[in-house]
Amino acid sequence: MKDLETKFAEVEKRIGALVAENKVLMGRVRELEHELTHARREAQELQNLHGKKMHIREKVERILHSLEAAEGSNE
Repeated sequence: MKDLETKFAEVEKRIGALVAENKVLMGRVRELEHELTHARREAQELQNLHGKKMHIREKVERILHSLEAAEGSNE
């Protein structure tokens, strides 16, 4: 009977350790999910910034072409 009690106590001890480890891992998963959300937000902002930069570049190029055309017609 003692052997059974010892084994049961060991099982309880292992389960307790697994529960504790699970809590730690769940916390880490939450941290990683938060970091992932933050990284996705930053990536979206970067993509938006790149799109705005390209839009501005296109406008500047159109203005430069217009100025070159106007300059060419004045000569």
